Amino acid sequence: MSRDAAKPKAVRLVHVSDVHFGAANPAALDAFREYVARESPDAVLVAGDITQNGRQREFRAARSWLDSLGVPCVVAPGNHDTPALHLPLHLHRRFSSPFEFYRRHMDGFDCVGRIVEFGDGLVRIAAINSARGVQGRLNWADGVIDLDDLNSVLGQLAGGHEDAWRILICHHPLREPGHSRISVDTRRGGHALARCAAAHVDAILTGHVHDAFAHPLHAPRRHMVQMGSGTLSTRLRATHPSFCLVTIDREHIEQDIITIGPQRLDVHRNYDSRTHQPEALFQHPAPCSFAG
Repeated sequence: MSRDAAKPKAVRLVHVSDVHFGAANPAALDAFREYVARESPDAVLVAGDITQNGRQREFRAARSWLDSLGVPCVVAPGNHDTPALHLPLHLHRRFSSPFEFYRRHMDGFDCVGRIVEFGDGLVRIAAINSARGVQGRLNWADGVIDLDDLNSVLGQLAGGHEDAWRILICHHPLREPGHSRISVDTRRGGHALARCAAAHVDAILTGHVHDAFAHPLHAPRRHMVQMGSGTLSTRLRATHPSFCLVTIDREHIEQDIITIGPQRLDVHRNYDSRTHQPEALFQHPAPCSFAG
């Protein structure tokens, strides 16, 4: 057997967020579906805000679209996946069971608190819920990290092969991207980044800001990178509708941003772990154990 034949195949993950069914862009949804059908990635990862108002009909439409993609889908919730404040018939759910509809309609896709593997264990993925129905601050759209939940997930991710790539999905960036057009204030985000680095998480896949980015950071094993995806909705900020392709082989991780233009898809290599230099982490809480 040749060396190339023995080399594991790279894992290709399509990362999307903020689809916002109820305010989705039909042309962007179609272009995304066509891309997935043509490229046959290992999985589609959806980092929250699947719906606009958390309505059941929006979740049903989202589920139908995800089912139509024909590849494994891995999903985490976002702040828009709770009943909107202007829906009086469901407002009580926002306080008592904000993610009831999400869990019901994303059953089998939801990755919060469980492990999914691809590439014969080369890539291990888990998710946490950084969204809340209600918070003790004015902006309920901002993220919150429960460090106990995070520690539990990090313990799960620590299993598997020693050299596996470990990916955490959450809707809110743990540190605000420099070019974000909205404020990102994720409570305990800095502590969460430090704990992820200590637990040998390699990539954190997020959304929320509607513009794709990659933010590499120092970590003890491999450099860690926080990545964000664009939106497939009409709620645009700095860029056209877009999503990302994350490619992982045994030694490297890359991010391509795929922008949906009027006539074609434009592909831009935004991150390559071989060439991009990381920044330092700023918050370092007390060491924790993440044994599997």
